[in-house]
This record gives sequence, structure tokens and C-alpha cells, in this order.
Amino acid sequence: MRIPQIIALALALAVAGCNSKNSPSLDSLPQNTPPSITDPGALAVDEGVRNITTLTVTDAEGNPFTLSLSGDDAQTMSINNSGLLSFVIPTDFENPLDANRDNIYEVTVTADDTYTTPSTIDLSVEVLDVEGDTIPMESQNVTTDDTTFVAENIISSFEFPVVIQALTDRYDVTGVFADPAIAQQGWNNLESPDSARIGAAAVTTCEIAGPMTSCDGPQGSILIKNIEVTQDSITFLMSGGNGGNSVGVEVVLASNDSILGRYTPDACTDPVIGGDRNYAHFDTVGLIGETINVRIFDEESDACGFLSFDHFYQTPEPRGPQVGSLTKPLPGTNVTAPPEAITGLIPQASFENPPDMIANRGWVAVGAFDNPTATSWQGTTGTDPAAARLGDRAISTCEMNDNNAGCDAPVGSLTSPQFQVTNTYLNFLMAGGDGTAPVGLNLTDVAGNVIHTFTPATCGPSFINGDEDWTRIDMSAIQTAFVKLQVFDNEAGGCGFVSTDHYYQADAIWDPTGTGQDGGVVALTPAIEATLGWNVTLPDDAFVQVIGDFDDATTNNWTATGDFGSPAGADAWQGTSGAARVGLRAVSTCELNNNAGGCDAPTGTLTSPAFMVDAARPNLNFLMGGGNGTAPVGLRVLDMSSNEIASFTPNSCGPSFIDGDDDWVTIDLTAQVGNMVQIEIFDNEPGGCGFVSFDHVHMSATAK
Repeated sequence: MRIPQIIALALALAVAGCNSKNSPSLDSLPQNTPPSITDPGALAVDEGVRNITTLTVTDAEGNPFTLSLSGDDAQTMSINNSGLLSFVIPTDFENPLDANRDNIYEVTVTADDTYTTPSTIDLSVEVLDVEGDTIPMESQNVTTDDTTFVAENIISSFEFPVVIQALTDRYDVTGVFADPAIAQQGWNNLESPDSARIGAAAVTTCEIAGPMTSCDGPQGSILIKNIEVTQDSITFLMSGGNGGNSVGVEVVLASNDSILGRYTPDACTDPVIGGDRNYAHFDTVGLIGETINVRIFDEESDACGFLSFDHFYQTPEPRGPQVGSLTKPLPGTNVTAPPEAITGLIPQASFENPPDMIANRGWVAVGAFDNPTATSWQGTTGTDPAAARLGDRAISTCEMNDNNAGCDAPVGSLTSPQFQVTNTYLNFLMAGGDGTAPVGLNLTDVAGNVIHTFTPATCGPSFINGDEDWTRIDMSAIQTAFVKLQVFDNEAGGCGFVSTDHYYQADAIWDPTGTGQDGGVVALTPAIEATLGWNVTLPDDAFVQVIGDFDDATTNNWTATGDFGSPAGADAWQGTSGAARVGLRAVSTCELNNNAGGCDAPTGTLTSPAFMVDAARPNLNFLMGGGNGTAPVGLRVLDMSSNEIASFTPNSCGPSFIDGDDDWVTIDLTAQVGNMVQIEIFDNEPGGCGFVSFDHVHMSATAK
């Protein structure tokens, strides 16, 4: 059988049939048409509006189609298959994201049904300025105030990563911050219910690339460029890191890239922002009018190699501890200085603006230093061409105040606000005196007790003479304590002048000539140590009416019950406390009595002697942490019939010790002025979070 011939014959007959004049042609069959997009005309929306318009798109044959965007500004918008055209993020008229930054966004919309040539239409959307637009006043687990949301104060709120990546004239990003896929996902995996933020988002490099990524691994940086300094402080939230130099933030002078200050947090226990305790600020008084860059960086992939941060803004009312006093680089005249002379500067201790130091910055002037003009402290150090200084001004009491008293006669003192000792050495320039006590420098505790004194013995010349006048004091013994420095001239006779300039902290001595002055080593006595604040600041009257200092459990005059009773030694109540404290010791019932009962188990009470509430000091201040927010641990104020007047129950659980200024508590006892009261501190919880840490119960005019 010849099957192939049969198949060929059948095909021939079929073709012949198709070509017969009774069969329809292809052109006469129904033709599919492209989708149709109705032109919406000119489009304009107010800034901040997300949804632009809904396009009308139809297909005559009812075929399904997809809509897509292309063009220079396509990344700023999205469109769904219902035709809804939207901005990916709310627009900001002052910070446009379109390609040519003219607030007119141009895109091409394509409709494709896969059967025909796709249809396209070009659209432009103008974004309109809105007068008086505001920033949403939102926050979670952190307190804010009116200055937080002033638009012109905000350096960056980090709400939309795609904006930061797009605004290349304002931001430079590297590493994970530059990855567009991660930006789309977001930089803020803040799933913890305890995480804090200002606005809708914050940033954490812990799990920034997704939950399957190591917390420490992601690295990158964000450089915020060309910020004009207009306020006294730059305030921000930041946690993470281990205190090393590879995780944190630095402020850079835009004109020459010199680093003005750096903050490297040591908050490894906070992979997300933990609330008010993570506020910090740079003092920027010395930078008003300058242009700076702010660089946030995570360059650590090992332990604690993560960083959480949010909401950098300028404000006259800072929050959190000061982590640097910033000033522009000060050129040396007849003297040299290392870079850390700027980054480690004691607040305003460059003496560039004396009136502002006294009026606004907490410096206290007595005698010839009082009521200064811009140049009244400089004496011969500011007028003699051979004199040395950093910046425009330094101090010399010889011929100060326009020589109205002569070289030796002026006397007085100049005392700084309190600052925390963070480095080994205090370096400074000083000359004058004859080596006896009447002129020189005192280091004091916050209550004014002298810790250390240096008296120069150079007498002439009557000005800073150069690098040989660099002086250092070893402050190793008071690391983390808060202290003050006091320049004094108490000598009206021979060699009765002192010249000085530029106090800064560093871990290295600056002695370029090898002939600098050794200012000695700080050595503590128990009496001095009892008044120091370790990792906490104190009001000026913190030692006027102390109800309990808890520096020695065996000599404390409070009434003890339970595990507080019969202390075996001075440190029997210390537990795990001690990282932050006032004086020699603080109390923690975690591991009380050498961990005889474990962290939670100890219970008991401490009750103070009765005392009168003085109208001059109506605020009861104390440090306290621990507990879980319920009543079994805390402090209460009792009247003389043991009735409760007021109480406080902490809700911080971990850590098991006082960890800084965030543990200060104030109870206002104004209503009890003139009455006798007692304080009872109690731990009645032997279970979970059943510990309390506390220290330095005192009455004050200041609420902490």
C-alpha cells in the first residue's frame, strides 16, 4: 500500500478547496484591535497626594491587558490594571524627585493585550506647592515636642529609602543603603512592639536585608550633604554598636571634609531604637552659619555590628546626653594641634565667644572674668604678635579688660559646665604663675569639690608661648565621671597672671616639642569619690539635702527589713549595680549579698528617717530601674501615719543595674512643703523581673 501518496492527494484537495472563489479571504475575517487609552489631559496634584488619577483603558474585543510605565520618572509612580496611577511615595515640592527636578513628572503608559501592537500614551503630572504643609506629628515609644516636627529643622526623617537613593544632590549612599531592592523592601525591619520611631519608619541595619540575614553582617553608609547649621544642637536617635569606631555618626565640615565630631554608640542590647534612652545630641553652637555633612555609617560585620537610628534634626532644645561639642577647625597661631583637639573639645572650651559662654552655655564667671566682651579675656595672648593660640582668641589675665588693672592685678575664676570624662588625658595650653597655688586649673566634681589642681610655673612671658605650653592631666581614675574645670587667678601680685586656651580630651598626650608640662595624675580619696556622678549627671544642689546615698550599707541610717537586713559589708547591697551611680556605690537587689539568693529572689524594704519638705527643694529625685511595671518593686512616699502620698514603680526589667540618666525619676512634693515625710524603697517580688536598682535619693530645686 502506498500511504504517502494518499496523504499527498488529500492535502492537494484541501488546498484546492481553500482557494475556491466561494471561500472567504483572510482580510475579510474579524481583526483584533489594540487597547484604547483615554487621554486624561493635563494632570496636577498637590504635594503629598499619592493617587493621581484613574485612567480609562478599554479593549474592543474584551481581551485582558496589562498596564506598565516607562520613561525618566517611571520609578516614582506605579499603575495597577484598573488604571489607578499613583506616586510610590508622597511628593515634596521642595524636594522633587522627577528627573529634571522641576516638579513635572513625565511617564509613558503602555497597554498590552499580547495580540496586537501595544498602545502608549505620554503623560505629565505637575506637583503643586501647598502653603503651610506640615509633617505628620507621629511617634511610637518615644517622646517628642513641637521642635521635633518643624520642617526647616529636619535634616532627615528616613521615611522613604527610595527618596534618599534618588536625591543624589542631597545624599550619597553606599553598601546596603544603595541597594535598590533593599530600599524597595525598606530599611526598617522594626517588628518588635517595643521599637521606637519618629514618623512611620526608622532604620536598623540589623536584618536590613531581610530576616534571613545576619544582624551584624549588613554594612553601608548614608552621607547627608550641605546642611547649614542654624540651631544650637543636632539631636537624633541612635542605638547599637559596641563603642568602637566602626558604627555610628560623624559630622564633617563640608568645605574641607575635616571631621568635627563623632559618636559611636555602645548600646549592643538595643538592635532597634529603645526609646528616650537612645536620644543624643551634638552641641553645634560653634558651627552656627557653617555648612556641614552628616555621615551615618555601619562598617562592622562582627559582634554588635549593627546600627539603629532615626530623625536627625536641629533644635535649640536638645534631648539626650551631649556626645560632642562641635566647632569649626581652629587655625593655630604659633602653635600646633592634632585632629582630636576638635573632636574632643570640652564644651565651648576654645574661648571663641565669651559673652555667649556666660549667657547661654553654662560657664560661670567670677571677678575679672565677669560680664565679658568678645575680647575682654584675651589680654596679651590676644594682642602680642609672638603669642600662641588656637582660633581667634585665648585667655590671658595679664592686661585683660583693656589693661584697666595692669598685668598682675586681675583676679577671678571661670568654671565650665559639667562634662563626662571619656578619655585618658585632658590636654590644654597654659602658662604663667610661679608654681604656687594662686593661679592655675582645678578639676572639680559636680558639687564643686576640688579633685585635682595644676599650677603653672612659667611666669613670663605673659602669654601662651607656643607648643612648649601644652599641658596634660591624666584622668584615668575618673573615667565616665562627670566633672567641671575651673581656670583661676587668685594672685594680684608678682607673676599673678595665667594664660590658657583650648581644653580637649584624648587618649594620647600632645607634646610635639617634648618639653610640654606634666599636669599630674588625678588621684581620688573616698571623700571626693562619694560626690562624683558616674555615667549620670547631677543638678547643682544634688548634695544639699541627700536622703540616701547608699555608699556604705553598714553605716546607712535607713531602717532595713528582709534581705537588706544585717549587711555583711559596705557593698552588701550593690548587686550588679555600679555601671552608673553617684558616689562609691549604688544598690541592686539582683545578686544582692554576693548572689546569695540569685537575681530575682531577694526581697525586703529600706525606710528613710523622717525629713521635712523644703520649699526651696520640692522635687524628690532618685535613680531607679528594674521591675515589670507592677507594684511589687519601687518607691513610695509616706506621711507620718505611714499613709502613702506618692509612689513610683519602674518598668525596665533589664538591665539589672542603673544604666544612666534615663533612670532618673522625679516626684513633685510641692503639696507637702513644710510637712514631715519618709521614703520607703521596696522589693516584694521573688519572681520574674523581681529586682530593683536605685541610688542617690535627694531633694532638689531641679526636676531631673
